Amino acid sequence: MSSVAILMTVFNRKEKTLACLESCYLQADAIKAEGKYEFSVFMVDDGCTDGTSEAVRDMFPQTRIIRSDGGLFWNRGMRLAWEEAAKEDFDFYLLLNDDIVLADGALASLLDNSAFLRHRAIVVGTCASNSGAITYGGRTKSNKLVKPDPAIPVSCHMFNANLVLIPKYAYEKTGNLSPVYHHSFGDYDYGVRARKKGVSCVVAPGVLATCERNPGPEKWRNSAFPLKERFAALKSPKGRPLREQFIFDSRLKGPFYAIGHGTSVIFKMLFPKRHE
Repeated sequence: MSSVAILMTVFNRKEKTLACLESCYLQADAIKAEGKYEFSVFMVDDGCTDGTSEAVRDMFPQTRIIRSDGGLFWNRGMRLAWEEAAKEDFDFYLLLNDDIVLADGALASLLDNSAFLRHRAIVVGTCASNSGAITYGGRTKSNKLVKPDPAIPVSCHMFNANLVLIPKYAYEKTGNLSPVYHHSFGDYDYGVRARKKGVSCVVAPGVLATCERNPGPEKWRNSAFPLKERFAALKSPKGRPLREQFIFDSRLKGPFYAIGHGTSVIFKMLFPKRHE
């Protein structure tokens, strides 16, 4: 029986976390009953104050909860969950955001497509809003969302890690998420690094989860806020820390592109066009 580690990091989204886990465990238990796969959930609680861990422990006591103090954010929280799981040498690692609800058959689709590709490719699940608009999934090198084919996996260059299956082969080639990043960039960066190691990234057929897009624009480029607040938001872990932006852009397209894009980010912070 192959083993799958499901990795999550959470912060003060108790109801969404519970809904996500419910949809996940229902599918995992059904697949496990077939005798092919077994699942373990590793959840980093990055300083929740809303009782998330307590509620998870009550409803899903099999979840392995790792506590932190709130300073990890998404990328480093997921990295910690992965470090803990990797000690047990799983066959697959599933990156899962706590704000998604899996569509029927989503886990089976990821695993079946991985098997079709001989468990040598990263398989990305596409998320859509309740209105049906694609929100997260595989992306091109120019950061455009890849529309999933209804029947076959299609190539992507990088991805949002809302729902991503990484087989042991890809993990051994690429490793864990980069410690360079606090919150964002880590998932995009992983896809870029994997491809450089010769690991393919594909988008599984169809839409596999429901997830609303985060509202925008980001504070750092929102003209409703004064410059001082926009600059502070830009530097924050959830903004666009310029060092992290430069490292990712350099890995994606080289240092000259990174300099140009960094200049563009600063310009958008200084002279935002949008207002909410």
